[in-house]
Amino acid sequence: MKVDLVLKNARIVDHAGEFYGGIAIAQGRIVAIGNDSILPPATRTIDLAGKVLMPGLIDPHCHLGVNYDFDDDMRTETAAAASGGVTTILLYIRNMEGSYIPFYGDRRKRGEENAVVDFGFHFGIQREEHVAEIAEIARTTGVQSFKCHMGYEPGNSIGIISSTDAWVYGAMREAAKLPHGVVSVHCENTELVQLLKGEMMATGRQDLAAYTESRPVFVEEEAIARMIGLAELTGCPLYIVHTTAAKGPLMAAAARARGVDVTIETCPHYLTRTAYDPDLDSRAKISPPLRDTEQLEGLWRGVMNGTVGTIGTDHVPFKKNGGDLWKEKPGVVTFPWELALMLHFGVHQRGMSLSRLVELNSYNAARQFGLYPRKGAIAVGSDADFVVVDLDEERVVTHEGKGTCLYEGWNLRGWPVMTISRGRIVYEEGGVVEKETGHGLCVTVPAHELLGR
Repeated sequence: MKVDLVLKNARIVDHAGEFYGGIAIAQGRIVAIGNDSILPPATRTIDLAGKVLMPGLIDPHCHLGVNYDFDDDMRTETAAAASGGVTTILLYIRNMEGSYIPFYGDRRKRGEENAVVDFGFHFGIQREEHVAEIAEIARTTGVQSFKCHMGYEPGNSIGIISSTDAWVYGAMREAAKLPHGVVSVHCENTELVQLLKGEMMATGRQDLAAYTESRPVFVEEEAIARMIGLAELTGCPLYIVHTTAAKGPLMAAAARARGVDVTIETCPHYLTRTAYDPDLDSRAKISPPLRDTEQLEGLWRGVMNGTVGTIGTDHVPFKKNGGDLWKEKPGVVTFPWELALMLHFGVHQRGMSLSRLVELNSYNAARQFGLYPRKGAIAVGSDADFVVVDLDEERVVTHEGKGTCLYEGWNLRGWPVMTISRGRIVYEEGGVVEKETGHGLCVTVPAHELLGR
């Protein structure tokens, strides 16, 4: 019997190791793995000529439909994700108006009509009622991941409502009851940020570093410690998003040693950029902020030694005003370049193993958010989500889409050359396959739907 697709002559890498061989795919799933000679005949066979084949990236952290129409973002930004080897994105999404249950139905439908790759949701706690709704949200929608924000003072430029400790504690207490419940926290002490921002604004400074110095690293470290304490009290898995503090991975490792389930995420921009880079201005404003070389190198130590768990892009396309630093919207776009950045600065410059890269980019996120082994694995029965990498290709970063790119003009070594989502090629030969718009499926679904997939 013929399968749909065979990928042969590949260097196949997952979180546990690597080997040379091939993979057979039928109906969107892996049906055979092994030596090329034992694979079944296929409708299409692709010789990868020794290139690296890894699980498609799972980007656990992005924001779409914030500044642009949600439908349009789901088309353009999931195409950008596909070009970067990403096969699943998880959106941190907020509903300021009311219940998440009808909101989920609307966003899932619109997402599946427009997305190039698979997607899922984390829901932001923006009202006290959201905490009480967690059990029903999980039952009705399948979403079991919830985010609490900090560091956004009243009147902030993007309208986020920061969580009180009571909201965080309540969300953790409810999420701890779920099979895959997790609470993500943006860790900054909101009250200290508000105080220090006012003091810095009074100086009249408008340079990017002024923003960083208005929310120094200790406001993040304090909040990390406090959130670990609440996770320990409630027994709820804690996911600390976009960590900028070098101490963060160390604090999490110490907590894990005493049995607390805590994972550290960081982002490519915190590993490659500082607030003191002379070519950056207010358009490079991100929340939390870019820091200095000391924090950057400390995060790399966590990436290399395993105390950082995941890489998320925090991709958000914003229209920047390029003017007043304090009114500028915080956020950049990174979908197309995250893998290339990690290959260049991690694998080539620092000697990171490809298996460690798979841990950071696929395996750990799949396990954290209840997607493993359907996602993040190269195993029979898993979704056929792959990225093919040319480790030696050199390419200059260019950006023509939405949002702010911090890497334009950089020459990077190591790039994705093909992306396969559930057995279908969605990116090859430098372009996204246009007809695959609407191919993406929602991966956060009610339990009864999972049984039918």
